[in-house]
Amino acid sequence: MSHFHKWDEITQDNEAGPTLPAGMTRRGIILGDLMLGLHGAVAGLKAEPHTHPNDQIAIMLKGKMLMEIDGEVRTMGPGEFAFVPKNVVHRIQTLDEDALVLDVFAPFRADIAKRLAELDR
Repeated sequence: MSHFHKWDEITQDNEAGPTLPAGMTRRGIILGDLMLGLHGAVAGLKAEPHTHPNDQIAIMLKGKMLMEIDGEVRTMGPGEFAFVPKNVVHRIQTLDEDALVLDVFAPFRADIAKRLAELDR
């Protein structure tokens, strides 16, 4: 695997499923023990609260979204990021514009890795 990558050369998942709510897209890549997920979300998306056994950093690139982590709620915009510790309940809700978020997971999420492998067949 190369050390250099371009997002538009990474397969995009557009199909809602267990790891991707309807209205979201994902381009994902595993790099060592880390996973990067470039997530697009349409305006007005409300994702269900969930947990996973991975630490997560959500970095806002475009748009605004409400993010709730363990009961603390913030509206985030470009230039802001949030840390979600493993096994902590969290959710997102986009506001009146589409959003683009770069998520970093450590270690990588096995459930998303399985979906990425299905897409690359």
